[in-house]
Amino acid sequence: MRNLMPQHNLSKNFQLESGQTLKGASLYYEVLGEISDDREVIWVCHAFTGSATVKDWWASLFLENGGFIDLEKHTVICANMLGSCYGSTGPDSLNPETNTVYGDSFPNLQNRDVVKAFIDLREALRIYKIDYLIGGSLGGQQALEWSVLEPEVIQKQILVASNANHSPWGIAFNELQRQAIELGENGKEEEKQKALSLARSIAMLSYRGYHDFEANQNGKIEQGDWKVASYLKYQGKKFNGRFSINSYKVLSKMMDAHNIAENKGDDLKEVLGSIKTKTLCIGIDSDNLFPVEEQKFMSDNIPSAKLEIIKSSKGHDAFLIEGNLISQFIEKHLINTLYEEI
Repeated sequence: MRNLMPQHNLSKNFQLESGQTLKGASLYYEVLGEISDDREVIWVCHAFTGSATVKDWWASLFLENGGFIDLEKHTVICANMLGSCYGSTGPDSLNPETNTVYGDSFPNLQNRDVVKAFIDLREALRIYKIDYLIGGSLGGQQALEWSVLEPEVIQKQILVASNANHSPWGIAFNELQRQAIELGENGKEEEKQKALSLARSIAMLSYRGYHDFEANQNGKIEQGDWKVASYLKYQGKKFNGRFSINSYKVLSKMMDAHNIAENKGDDLKEVLGSIKTKTLCIGIDSDNLFPVEEQKFMSDNIPSAKLEIIKSSKGHDAFLIEGNLISQFIEKHLINTLYEEI
């Protein structure tokens, strides 16, 4: 059962970590199942180019597809993050002060801003406990922030292919993508779309990996082009029209700025050590963007956290593919066993 929910309006002047405010901002969100006291709440934080329609892009988490989410007993909530282009306020929205599109004037965001907007929505929905908070990649960064901000609300969290602070390696990939976008910024619409396609092609190198390319993109196609070149061009073109250039820049910069210890003493281990939420960290052995050592760092420093590794040739994207295995890890560590008290 899918209930399409209305926009949630944030406070008239939503305060950001930067000191700036967003006026008249709102979140688009969806609820699967009914909100009631006899159901467990699962809140999903979507990834970089994801959306609130979680069943469309993480279907393997759901019972009918072999996952653990049962809409007869669970309520699933997912909100499109601020800065995105799938319904929530972002750089392509109208600035109510000027009645023109924000564009490059949209304020810089932090993951903490996104989470505070989620908290505002949670309170409006009168949800006082989140039984399972799940996030992958950028969504995992936000889930981690949330567990620090509201330890009494978040009962269990699953952090998939994510980290406690973004690495120079990850920032480098995002910087190259933004530079690619800048190549077309002053051109015609066709040039802008080509630049966005190039950015997406660069991103695919970080989302997949050597062994996946070796297995699936080796050799040439009939027209004589390298198979991998054709694949990257296809992925870039497919992305055009699906995502916003402006949101791409805003959200990639937000990811770069991620540091769970920012303005909290700057000691990552200390902040992670303060987390009270029951935590499962999941890494992917072929992930070049968020390598396993980042999930191990979190699990080593969050009290009594568990660590599981997905073995896959698919690289970072495996977190979207392996919902069944993620569900098995959740059942093993957070459902079917007694979790040690922290």
